[in-house]
Amino acid sequence: MGTTTAPSGSIDRATYLRFGLFYLGYYAYVGVISPYVSLFFADRGFSPVQIGVLMACFQLSRIVGPYLWGWLSDVMHTRVKLLRLAAVTALLAFLAVPGITSYGGMMAMMIGLNLITSAMSPLGDALTISTLRRHGAFDHRYGRVRMFGSVGFIAAVLTGGAFFEHFGMPAFPWLASATLALFAVVVFGMRDATDEGPRVKPPPALPLLRRPDVAWFLASAFLMMFAHAALYVFYSLYLERLGYSKIAIGAMWTIGVVAEIVFFFYQGRLFGALALRTILAGTFVLAALRFGLTGYFAQFAWLMAAVQILHAATFAAHHSASLKRLQRWFAGPLQGRGQALYTGISYGLGGTLGGLAMGWTWKTLAPMHTFGLAAVAAMLGAGCAVMSFRGEGRER
Repeated sequence: MGTTTAPSGSIDRATYLRFGLFYLGYYAYVGVISPYVSLFFADRGFSPVQIGVLMACFQLSRIVGPYLWGWLSDVMHTRVKLLRLAAVTALLAFLAVPGITSYGGMMAMMIGLNLITSAMSPLGDALTISTLRRHGAFDHRYGRVRMFGSVGFIAAVLTGGAFFEHFGMPAFPWLASATLALFAVVVFGMRDATDEGPRVKPPPALPLLRRPDVAWFLASAFLMMFAHAALYVFYSLYLERLGYSKIAIGAMWTIGVVAEIVFFFYQGRLFGALALRTILAGTFVLAALRFGLTGYFAQFAWLMAAVQILHAATFAAHHSASLKRLQRWFAGPLQGRGQALYTGISYGLGGTLGGLAMGWTWKTLAPMHTFGLAAVAAMLGAGCAVMSFRGEGRER
Protein backbone atom coordinates (compact mmCIF):
# COMPACT_ATOMS: atom_id res chain seq x y z
CA MET A 1 0.00 0.00 0.00
CA GLY A 2 1.59 3.28 -1.03
CA THR A 3 1.06 6.83 0.15
CA THR A 4 0.58 9.52 -2.45
CA THR A 5 3.17 12.24 -2.39
CA ALA A 6 1.71 15.71 -2.27
CA PRO A 7 3.43 18.86 -3.33
CA SER A 8 5.01 21.17 -0.81
CA GLY A 9 2.45 23.47 0.80
CA SER A 10 -0.42 20.93 0.77
CA ILE A 11 -0.91 21.61 4.47
CA ASP A 12 -1.26 25.19 5.65
CA ARG A 13 1.66 26.93 7.32
CA ALA A 14 -0.04 27.22 10.74
CA THR A 15 -0.73 23.48 10.91
CA TYR A 16 2.79 22.70 9.76
CA LEU A 17 4.23 24.98 12.45
CA ARG A 18 2.04 23.53 15.22
CA PHE A 19 3.17 20.00 14.46
CA GLY A 20 6.76 21.15 14.11
CA LEU A 21 6.72 22.87 17.51
CA PHE A 22 5.16 19.77 19.06
CA TYR A 23 8.10 17.65 17.92
CA LEU A 24 10.59 20.36 18.89
CA GLY A 25 9.23 20.52 22.45
CA TYR A 26 8.90 16.78 22.94
CA TYR A 27 12.33 15.90 21.61
CA ALA A 28 13.96 18.70 23.57
CA TYR A 29 12.78 16.75 26.62
CA VAL A 30 14.09 13.50 25.12
CA GLY A 31 17.39 15.26 24.38
CA VAL A 32 17.86 15.88 28.08
CA ILE A 33 16.71 12.41 29.16
CA SER A 34 18.42 10.06 26.69
CA PRO A 35 22.08 11.13 26.97
CA TYR A 36 22.15 12.32 30.57
CA VAL A 37 19.69 10.47 32.80
CA SER A 38 22.08 7.52 33.21
CA LEU A 39 24.79 9.97 34.29
CA PHE A 40 22.32 11.46 36.79
CA PHE A 41 21.65 8.01 38.22
CA ALA A 42 25.38 7.32 38.44
CA ASP A 43 25.86 10.64 40.24
CA ARG A 44 23.28 9.47 42.78
CA GLY A 45 25.56 6.48 43.49
CA PHE A 46 23.60 3.72 41.74
CA SER A 47 25.53 0.76 40.29
CA PRO A 48 25.49 -0.17 36.56
CA VAL A 49 23.01 -2.98 37.23
CA GLN A 50 20.79 -0.64 39.26
CA ILE A 51 20.96 1.90 36.45
CA GLY A 52 19.95 -0.79 33.95
CA VAL A 53 16.98 -1.72 36.13
CA LEU A 54 15.99 1.94 36.53
CA MET A 55 16.11 2.46 32.79
CA ALA A 56 14.11 -0.74 32.31
CA CYS A 57 11.52 0.57 34.78
CA PHE A 58 11.55 3.81 32.84
CA GLN A 59 10.65 1.75 29.77
CA LEU A 60 8.40 -0.79 31.50
CA SER A 61 5.40 1.51 31.65
CA ARG A 62 5.69 2.04 27.90
CA ILE A 63 4.49 -1.53 27.37
CA VAL A 64 0.95 -0.83 28.59
CA GLY A 65 0.88 2.97 28.81
CA PRO A 66 0.79 3.79 25.08
CA TYR A 67 -2.03 1.33 24.35
CA LEU A 68 -4.12 2.73 27.22
CA TRP A 69 -3.65 6.28 25.98
CA GLY A 70 -4.24 5.18 22.36
CA TRP A 71 -7.46 3.40 23.30
CA LEU A 72 -8.66 6.47 25.19
CA SER A 73 -7.92 8.71 22.21
CA ASP A 74 -9.79 6.42 19.80
CA VAL A 75 -12.78 6.13 22.14
CA MET A 76 -12.90 9.79 23.24
CA HIS A 77 -12.09 11.09 19.72
CA THR A 78 -9.57 13.54 21.14
CA ARG A 79 -5.80 13.50 21.28
CA VAL A 80 -4.96 17.06 22.19
CA LYS A 81 -6.81 17.06 25.52
CA LEU A 82 -4.97 13.90 26.54
CA LEU A 83 -1.66 15.44 25.45
CA ARG A 84 -2.36 18.50 27.60
CA LEU A 85 -3.15 16.32 30.60
CA ALA A 86 0.03 14.31 30.12
CA ALA A 87 2.23 17.41 29.71
CA VAL A 88 1.05 19.13 32.89
CA THR A 89 1.12 15.95 34.99
CA ALA A 90 4.62 15.03 33.79
CA LEU A 91 5.92 18.50 34.64
CA LEU A 92 4.53 18.31 38.18
CA ALA A 93 5.98 14.81 38.63
CA PHE A 94 9.47 15.80 37.47
CA LEU A 95 9.54 18.75 39.85
CA ALA A 96 9.39 16.18 42.66
CA VAL A 97 12.48 14.23 41.49
CA PRO A 98 15.07 16.31 43.45
CA GLY A 99 13.41 15.25 46.70
CA ILE A 100 13.73 11.52 45.97
CA THR A 101 16.81 9.98 47.58
CA SER A 102 16.11 6.24 47.78
CA TYR A 103 16.56 3.69 45.02
CA GLY A 104 13.03 2.35 45.50
CA GLY A 105 11.56 5.83 45.35
CA MET A 106 13.44 6.59 42.15
CA MET A 107 12.22 3.32 40.65
CA ALA A 108 8.60 4.16 41.46
CA MET A 109 9.01 7.63 40.00
CA MET A 110 10.48 6.31 36.74
CA ILE A 111 7.54 3.94 36.29
CA GLY A 112 4.94 6.58 37.09
CA LEU A 113 6.58 9.34 35.09
CA ASN A 114 6.85 7.23 31.97
CA LEU A 115 3.26 6.04 32.27
CA ILE A 116 2.48 9.70 31.75
CA THR A 117 5.04 10.58 29.10
CA SER A 118 4.27 7.40 27.14
CA ALA A 119 1.21 9.24 25.81
CA MET A 120 3.17 11.97 24.10
CA SER A 121 4.89 10.33 21.14
CA PRO A 122 2.14 7.93 19.94
CA LEU A 123 -0.66 10.49 20.30
CA GLY A 124 1.38 13.19 18.59
CA ASP A 125 2.44 10.84 15.80
CA ALA A 126 -1.12 9.61 15.30
CA LEU A 127 -2.41 13.18 15.03
CA THR A 128 0.37 14.18 12.62
CA ILE A 129 0.12 11.09 10.43
CA SER A 130 -3.69 11.21 10.14
CA THR A 131 -3.48 14.86 9.06
CA LEU A 132 -0.72 14.23 6.51
CA ARG A 133 -2.52 11.19 5.10
CA ARG A 134 -5.66 13.23 4.48
CA HIS A 135 -3.53 15.56 2.37
CA GLY A 136 -1.62 12.69 0.71
CA ALA A 137 1.59 14.19 2.04
CA PHE A 138 3.24 11.64 4.34
CA ASP A 139 6.26 10.78 2.17
CA HIS A 140 7.02 14.37 1.28
CA ARG A 141 6.09 16.28 4.44
CA TYR A 142 6.49 14.00 7.46
CA GLY A 143 10.28 14.24 7.42
CA ARG A 144 10.14 18.03 7.21
CA VAL A 145 7.77 18.19 10.21
CA ARG A 146 9.67 15.59 12.22
CA MET A 147 12.90 17.49 11.53
CA PHE A 148 11.80 20.04 14.14
CA GLY A 149 12.11 17.28 16.72
CA SER A 150 15.69 16.63 15.71
CA VAL A 151 16.49 20.33 16.08
CA GLY A 152 14.94 20.32 19.56
CA PHE A 153 16.91 17.22 20.49
CA ILE A 154 20.24 18.57 19.29
CA ALA A 155 19.68 21.90 21.03
CA ALA A 156 18.90 20.10 24.29
CA VAL A 157 21.91 17.78 23.99
CA LEU A 158 24.31 20.66 23.35
CA THR A 159 22.77 22.77 26.08
CA GLY A 160 22.83 19.82 28.47
CA GLY A 161 26.50 19.05 27.89
CA ALA A 162 27.61 22.60 28.73
CA PHE A 163 24.98 22.99 31.48
CA PHE A 164 26.05 19.86 33.36
CA GLU A 165 29.74 20.60 32.96
CA HIS A 166 29.09 23.87 34.79
CA PHE A 167 26.36 22.98 37.28
CA GLY A 168 26.90 19.23 37.70
CA MET A 169 24.45 16.35 37.39
CA PRO A 170 22.36 17.34 40.48
CA ALA A 171 20.89 20.07 38.25
CA PHE A 172 19.51 17.46 35.84
CA PRO A 173 15.88 17.50 37.12
CA TRP A 174 15.64 21.27 36.69
CA LEU A 175 16.71 21.26 33.05
CA ALA A 176 14.35 18.35 32.31
CA SER A 177 11.50 20.24 34.01
CA ALA A 178 12.22 23.32 31.89
CA THR A 179 11.84 21.30 28.68
CA LEU A 180 8.56 19.82 29.92
CA ALA A 181 7.29 23.32 30.66
CA LEU A 182 8.12 24.32 27.07
CA PHE A 183 6.31 21.24 25.78
CA ALA A 184 3.21 22.04 27.85
CA VAL A 185 3.04 25.55 26.40
CA VAL A 186 3.22 24.14 22.87
CA VAL A 187 0.55 21.48 23.44
CA PHE A 188 -1.93 24.05 24.76
CA GLY A 189 -1.64 25.77 21.38
CA MET A 190 -2.60 22.64 19.43
CA ARG A 191 -6.06 21.51 18.38
CA ASP A 192 -7.63 18.23 17.33
CA ALA A 193 -8.31 17.43 13.70
CA THR A 194 -11.85 18.34 12.68
CA ASP A 195 -12.34 16.18 9.59
CA GLU A 196 -11.60 12.62 10.68
CA GLY A 197 -15.08 11.40 9.77
CA PRO A 198 -18.14 10.39 11.81
CA ARG A 199 -17.72 9.13 15.33
CA VAL A 200 -18.29 5.40 15.36
CA LYS A 201 -17.42 2.67 17.80
CA PRO A 202 -13.76 1.85 17.10
CA PRO A 203 -13.11 -1.71 15.84
CA PRO A 204 -10.83 -4.04 17.83
CA ALA A 205 -7.12 -3.77 17.06
CA LEU A 206 -5.67 -6.81 18.82
CA PRO A 207 -6.97 -9.40 16.27
CA LEU A 208 -4.59 -7.89 13.71
CA LEU A 209 -1.70 -9.24 15.78
CA ARG A 210 -2.58 -12.73 14.54
CA ARG A 211 -1.58 -11.77 11.01
CA PRO A 212 1.91 -13.15 10.22
CA ASP A 213 3.05 -9.99 8.44
CA VAL A 214 2.02 -7.82 11.39
CA ALA A 215 3.66 -10.18 13.88
CA TRP A 216 6.94 -10.28 11.94
CA PHE A 217 6.96 -6.51 11.60
CA LEU A 218 6.38 -5.94 15.32
CA ALA A 219 9.05 -8.54 16.14
CA SER A 220 11.51 -6.57 14.02
CA ALA A 221 10.54 -3.35 15.79
CA PHE A 222 11.03 -5.07 19.15
CA LEU A 223 14.53 -6.20 18.17
CA MET A 224 15.56 -2.78 16.88
CA MET A 225 14.67 -1.12 20.17
CA PHE A 226 16.17 -4.03 22.12
CA ALA A 227 19.42 -3.26 20.30
CA HIS A 228 19.12 0.48 20.83
CA ALA A 229 18.91 -0.03 24.59
CA ALA A 230 22.71 -0.28 24.47
CA LEU A 231 22.78 3.21 22.98
CA TYR A 232 20.17 4.87 25.15
CA VAL A 233 21.24 3.30 28.46
CA PHE A 234 24.99 2.78 28.24
CA TYR A 235 26.46 4.81 25.35
CA SER A 236 27.22 7.89 27.46
CA LEU A 237 28.56 5.78 30.32
CA TYR A 238 30.72 3.78 27.91
CA LEU A 239 32.29 6.87 26.38
CA GLU A 240 32.81 8.41 29.81
CA ARG A 241 34.61 5.24 30.95
CA LEU A 242 36.91 5.56 27.93
CA GLY A 243 37.83 9.11 28.93
CA TYR A 244 35.47 11.21 26.82
CA SER A 245 34.38 14.51 28.42
CA LYS A 246 30.71 15.42 28.80
CA ILE A 247 31.09 17.96 26.02
CA ALA A 248 32.61 15.29 23.76
CA ILE A 249 29.77 12.90 24.64
CA GLY A 250 27.26 15.60 23.77
CA ALA A 251 29.08 16.19 20.49
CA MET A 252 28.80 12.50 19.57
CA TRP A 253 25.05 12.59 20.15
CA THR A 254 24.90 15.80 18.15
CA ILE A 255 26.57 14.23 15.11
CA GLY A 256 23.91 11.53 15.08
CA VAL A 257 21.08 14.03 15.25
CA VAL A 258 22.54 16.20 12.48
CA ALA A 259 22.60 13.06 10.34
CA GLU A 260 18.95 12.35 11.08
CA ILE A 261 18.02 15.95 10.25
CA VAL A 262 19.61 15.55 6.83
CA PHE A 263 17.70 12.30 6.31
CA PHE A 264 14.35 13.78 7.32
CA PHE A 265 14.89 16.70 4.94
CA TYR A 266 15.50 14.39 1.97
CA GLN A 267 13.19 11.57 3.08
CA GLY A 268 10.82 12.00 0.16
CA ARG A 269 13.56 11.32 -2.39
CA LEU A 270 14.68 8.09 -0.71
CA PHE A 271 11.14 6.79 -0.32
CA GLY A 272 10.48 7.54 -3.97
CA ALA A 273 13.64 5.77 -5.15
CA LEU A 274 13.71 2.57 -3.06
CA ALA A 275 11.18 -0.08 -2.10
CA LEU A 276 10.01 0.09 1.49
CA ARG A 277 11.30 -3.42 2.23
CA THR A 278 14.78 -2.39 1.05
CA ILE A 279 14.80 0.67 3.28
CA LEU A 280 13.48 -1.16 6.34
CA ALA A 281 15.76 -4.19 6.08
CA GLY A 282 18.75 -2.00 5.30
CA THR A 283 18.33 -0.04 8.53
CA PHE A 284 18.87 -3.24 10.54
CA VAL A 285 22.03 -4.21 8.69
CA LEU A 286 23.48 -0.75 9.28
CA ALA A 287 22.43 -0.93 12.94
CA ALA A 288 24.44 -4.15 13.35
CA LEU A 289 27.45 -2.42 11.80
CA ARG A 290 26.99 0.63 14.02
CA PHE A 291 26.78 -1.26 17.29
CA GLY A 292 29.59 -3.65 16.42
CA LEU A 293 31.98 -0.79 15.67
CA THR A 294 30.86 1.09 18.78
CA GLY A 295 31.50 -1.88 21.02
CA TYR A 296 34.94 -2.83 19.81
CA PHE A 297 36.47 0.36 18.37
CA ALA A 298 35.12 3.15 20.60
CA GLN A 299 38.64 4.19 21.61
CA PHE A 300 38.99 5.84 18.20
CA ALA A 301 37.14 9.14 18.48
CA TRP A 302 37.29 9.81 14.73
CA LEU A 303 35.66 6.45 14.03
CA MET A 304 32.95 7.05 16.63
CA ALA A 305 32.18 10.38 14.98
CA ALA A 306 31.83 8.63 11.61
CA VAL A 307 29.76 5.78 13.06
CA GLN A 308 27.30 8.24 14.58
CA ILE A 309 26.31 9.26 11.04
CA LEU A 310 24.61 5.85 10.80
CA HIS A 311 21.99 7.23 13.19
CA ALA A 312 20.35 8.58 10.03
CA ALA A 313 19.58 4.97 9.10
CA THR A 314 19.17 3.19 12.43
CA PHE A 315 16.80 5.78 13.87
CA ALA A 316 15.48 8.23 11.26
CA ALA A 317 15.03 5.91 8.28
CA HIS A 318 13.79 3.07 10.48
CA HIS A 319 11.32 5.38 12.24
CA SER A 320 9.78 6.80 9.06
CA ALA A 321 9.74 3.44 7.26
CA SER A 322 8.07 1.80 10.26
CA LEU A 323 5.38 4.48 10.50
CA LYS A 324 4.65 4.12 6.80
CA ARG A 325 4.53 0.34 7.10
CA LEU A 326 2.19 0.63 10.08
CA GLN A 327 -0.32 2.54 7.97
CA ARG A 328 -0.87 -0.62 5.94
CA TRP A 329 -2.84 -2.16 8.82
CA PHE A 330 -3.72 0.61 11.29
CA ALA A 331 -5.50 3.68 9.97
CA GLY A 332 -8.60 5.74 10.71
CA PRO A 333 -10.25 4.59 13.96
CA LEU A 334 -7.34 2.19 14.55
CA GLN A 335 -4.67 4.89 14.20
CA GLY A 336 -4.21 5.68 17.89
CA ARG A 337 -4.05 2.07 19.05
CA GLY A 338 -1.91 0.98 16.13
CA GLN A 339 0.63 3.67 16.93
CA ALA A 340 0.42 2.68 20.60
CA LEU A 341 0.92 -1.03 19.89
CA TYR A 342 4.01 -0.22 17.87
CA THR A 343 5.38 2.04 20.62
CA GLY A 344 4.54 -0.39 23.41
CA ILE A 345 6.06 -3.45 21.75
CA SER A 346 9.16 -1.70 20.39
CA TYR A 347 10.12 1.06 22.79
CA GLY A 348 8.26 -0.45 25.74
CA LEU A 349 8.88 -4.19 25.69
CA GLY A 350 11.99 -4.02 23.52
CA GLY A 351 13.49 -1.17 25.51
CA THR A 352 12.69 -2.83 28.84
CA LEU A 353 14.13 -6.25 28.08
CA GLY A 354 16.99 -4.64 26.18
CA GLY A 355 17.90 -2.47 29.16
CA LEU A 356 17.92 -5.49 31.47
CA ALA A 357 19.95 -7.61 29.06
CA MET A 358 22.45 -4.84 28.38
CA GLY A 359 22.86 -4.18 32.10
CA TRP A 360 23.58 -7.85 32.74
CA THR A 361 26.04 -8.01 29.84
CA TRP A 362 27.79 -4.84 31.04
CA LYS A 363 28.38 -6.26 34.51
CA THR A 364 28.83 -9.99 33.80
CA LEU A 365 30.81 -9.93 30.55
CA ALA A 366 32.26 -6.55 29.56
CA PRO A 367 30.93 -3.16 28.40
CA MET A 368 32.09 -3.80 24.83
CA HIS A 369 29.99 -6.96 24.63
CA THR A 370 26.91 -4.92 25.52
CA PHE A 371 27.14 -3.40 22.06
CA GLY A 372 28.05 -6.77 20.55
CA LEU A 373 24.73 -8.13 21.84
CA ALA A 374 23.00 -5.13 20.27
CA ALA A 375 24.59 -5.96 16.90
CA VAL A 376 23.31 -9.54 17.09
CA ALA A 377 19.79 -8.34 17.92
CA ALA A 378 19.85 -5.98 14.95
CA MET A 379 20.77 -8.78 12.55
CA LEU A 380 17.93 -10.93 13.88
CA GLY A 381 15.65 -7.94 13.35
CA ALA A 382 16.71 -7.76 9.70
CA GLY A 383 15.43 -11.29 9.19
CA CYS A 384 12.10 -10.45 10.83
CA ALA A 385 11.73 -7.32 8.70
CA VAL A 386 12.26 -9.32 5.50
CA MET A 387 9.75 -11.96 6.64
CA SER A 388 7.09 -9.28 7.18
CA PHE A 389 7.06 -8.65 3.41
CA ARG A 390 6.70 -12.29 2.33
CA GLY A 391 4.22 -12.66 -0.51
CA GLU A 392 4.00 -8.93 -1.18
CA GLY A 393 5.01 -6.97 -4.21
CA ARG A 394 7.27 -3.94 -4.32
CA GLU A 395 5.87 -1.45 -1.83
CA ARG A 396 6.66 2.25 -1.85
